[in-house]
Amino acid sequence: MKGYKILIVEDDQKMNQGLLHVISKEGYDAQAVDSGEKALEKIKNTQFDLVISDFKLPGINGMELLKATKRHDVNILFIIITAYGTVDTAVSAMKKGAEDYILKPFDMEELRVVVKKTMEKRELFLSNLRLQHQLQKKYTFENIIGTSEAMMTVFKIINNIKDSKATVLINGETGTGKELVARAIHFNSDKASKPYLPVNCAALNENLLASELFGHVKGAFTGAVSDKRGLFEAANGGTIFLDEIGDIGTGLQQTFLRALENGEIQPVGSFERKKVWVRILAATNKNLEAMVEQGSFRKDLYYRLNVVIIDLPPLRKRKGDIGILAHHFLKQYSAQNNKNIKRISQEVLRLLENYDWPGNIRELENIIERATLFEVSNEITKNSLPPVLTMPPLVSGIEPFSKDIKSLEQLSKKHIINVLDMTGNNKTQASKLLGIDRSTLWRIMNRLKMN
Repeated sequence: MKGYKILIVEDDQKMNQGLLHVISKEGYDAQAVDSGEKALEKIKNTQFDLVISDFKLPGINGMELLKATKRHDVNILFIIITAYGTVDTAVSAMKKGAEDYILKPFDMEELRVVVKKTMEKRELFLSNLRLQHQLQKKYTFENIIGTSEAMMTVFKIINNIKDSKATVLINGETGTGKELVARAIHFNSDKASKPYLPVNCAALNENLLASELFGHVKGAFTGAVSDKRGLFEAANGGTIFLDEIGDIGTGLQQTFLRALENGEIQPVGSFERKKVWVRILAATNKNLEAMVEQGSFRKDLYYRLNVVIIDLPPLRKRKGDIGILAHHFLKQYSAQNNKNIKRISQEVLRLLENYDWPGNIRELENIIERATLFEVSNEITKNSLPPVLTMPPLVSGIEPFSKDIKSLEQLSKKHIINVLDMTGNNKTQASKLLGIDRSTLWRIMNRLKMN
């Protein structure tokens, strides 16, 4: 429960500092002001978990501050301190949303007990909130479909390391299900009730990613209008999944390494360091070893990340799983679209198994979803598939494949070039013909080093 933010509102300077000292000594992140007006200003700019306020204050009194606080954020807890030892004052405060009250005079031990009890309630509330969001869909090994030898190895590794504190590096091409593996590890572990927070490192520049991971203080940069907790602090005791870890800038890698090694974070713009513990699951479709050799990824960070490595095979190397995956997605999207499609024809299964799947499982899922929308019978047929699966090898206007092509990557590259030529280099139209979205096409082209 340590690390919660508590605001103390007390106009008596001696009492003000005494409360601040006791609350801070308990490990909470405490601040103190001497008026209701200053308290409201703080509440608007900082995310507090609890306000402890005297009833009698100059200007806005404690009861008015309670109402204003609840209007701003109903989830902020409130304890009121009053020297007016009447039941009416305490009952009125509780009716207006106060969690508890303390009557003056009181000793500091009584304060500690009341605050501890209140923050335990806060912890329970947050835990229930996390469970409502995170366990709406239960991520188990059943969500990772496969019977191939490579996938059996993945299942075994997950089962062996799920309860450990070791960092895990998940390698695999785009669309192979790296986040599904991360979720399976977390939600089957003894930390399943704790937060699971994913972040895509490739989606943010270095400065924004630093703020996202470690938080920032008000005024740290333009637009930082209030303090913000980072993912490391928000996920304390749980798991952070860092997707596309290879895209973290070199400037941030040292800061991230320190957080991994000693659990110490420093919000952007702050001189204060905080201790947290989170489990790190990282994923990449890049060759981090090659990046280390090139000097674009720190060697010490790489070895800190790859305590456990899980290699996810591309779909083209687990052809035996294609039928199982296709039926899984059919059941999912048939129900979602109120269709009564029960089967996949043998002709379609052969087409699926003979395709190269440059977009991997994500591409297969997209194609099955599309097929359920277009299919008019109770069986997925060739007519509901996109052209990329049904086009014959030689199509008018498309150059035939050369006999010099020997690898699947060369074949994929040539096929994409042919489709782009056929569509006049229209990426949107080409992606539709390929049965994938435009962003997936761009990622595949980048992986294949296509201009």
